[in-house]
Amino acid sequence: MTELEKEYLLFTLDEDLEEFKEIKDRTDPLSENFNSNSIYVIVDSENKTIWIWHGSNTNIRMKFIATHNAPLIRDKYGIDYKIAGIDEGNEPLDFKNSVGLD
Repeated sequence: MTELEKEYLLFTLDEDLEEFKEIKDRTDPLSENFNSNSIYVIVDSENKTIWIWHGSNTNIRMKFIATHNAPLIRDKYGIDYKIAGIDEGNEPLDFKNSVGLD
């Protein structure tokens, strides 16, 4: 696997525009970019997964928009990727390891 394939893409939900915007100037590990008031999509090329991370202070409307728009990101980067939703504080171990929450 090349270094490019190991790269993660990070998007944040713009609730007003009802779309995701890529975060290009981010810090690593990815978890340092997370905010409990936001929803993020992480494109994980290594595991072929689109992670939707829901901050603990997000509302139902934000979650609906994220769930509706995540397939658009998947279709752009890998139609064979699975989409998985994650709530802050209930992250699975493989996600924690991937984004630096461990």
